[in-house]
Amino acid sequence: MRLRTLCFLLFINSISCFSQRIVQRIRLDKSLNEISGLERLNDSVLIAINDSGNTPHIFFLTTSGQVLRKTLVTNAKNNDWEDLASDDAGNLYIADAGNNSNDRKDLCVLKVNAQTAFLSDSIAAERINFTYGQQMAFPPPLSEQRFDCEAIYWRKDSIHLITKNKAKIIGRENRQPEDYVIPDISGNFVAHKSSDSLNYLVHVGKKGIQDLVTSVDCKNGKMAVLTYSSLLIYLLETSSNESSFADKHQKLRFKRLTQKEAVLLFSDKTVFVAAEKHNYLGGPYLYTIALP
Repeated sequence: MRLRTLCFLLFINSISCFSQRIVQRIRLDKSLNEISGLERLNDSVLIAINDSGNTPHIFFLTTSGQVLRKTLVTNAKNNDWEDLASDDAGNLYIADAGNNSNDRKDLCVLKVNAQTAFLSDSIAAERINFTYGQQMAFPPPLSEQRFDCEAIYWRKDSIHLITKNKAKIIGRENRQPEDYVIPDISGNFVAHKSSDSLNYLVHVGKKGIQDLVTSVDCKNGKMAVLTYSSLLIYLLETSSNESSFADKHQKLRFKRLTQKEAVLLFSDKTVFVAAEKHNYLGGPYLYTIALP
C-alpha cells in the first residue's frame, strides 16, 4: 500500500515505549526494497520475498541481513507475493494473495521445499489455487471488500489467510480482520472462515490504516500478528484435545515509524520484523526484537 496519508496517520498513532525491545535495526540491501515476507530456514539463515511487480525470487539471507543467494521460482509470476509460512516438514508457502482491488481470480499459495530451494538456482512450485467462498463479485461492492490478504500462517495441515477488511458500512470502514482456511496441498479450493481462530483478531484494532494486518506467524505455541503500528504476541492454550490462542496477549507498539510488512517468530525470545522501503519513512530494514 502506497498512500501519502500513511505517514501522517501512523505518526499520530505510534508514540510508544516499544523501542527498548528492539535489539538491532539493519538496513537491508536494495534488492529487498519491497520485502513482504520472512521465514526461517535454520539457526543462521532467513528466507525473504518481495511483493508485487518484482521477479519471482526467493531470497536467503543471514540473520544480520546479508543476502546469501536467491532462487527463481520458474513456473510462477510475482503477481502480488505478500507473506511466507512454513510447516513442520520443511515446506515453504508463498502467498500470492495480495488483492488491493478485490478483483483477482488467480489467487494462490505456492509451495516449495525450503532446503531444496536453498541449494538450487531455480525451483518449480506446487500451486494451491483458491477463491473465497463469500465472494460473489469481482470486485464486490464497497460494503463487501474484505478479500485482500497480506498475511498467512500454517497450522494443523491448513493454511490460514488473514485478510485486510476494507468494507465500508454506514459511512465508516470496518477494519476487523478475517481468518480464512484452505488445505496445504496442491489443488483448487474454496477458502472459508475459520471457526477456531477468530478470537485473537478482535484485539488487532479498528482505528485505521495503521491497524491493517500486514503479516502473521505461528510457531512454538505462539502467534505473532503485525500491523503498521504494533506487534501482538499470543500464547497457545491447550485443553483436552483442542487448542486455541489465548485471549491474553502482549501488545507492543512501535515508536519508530516505518512500513513494516513481515514478521517471523525466530525463537522463544527473538522476533524479526522487516520493513520495506518507503519514500518518507526509509528502509528497507530488518529489526531484531527481544521478547520478555
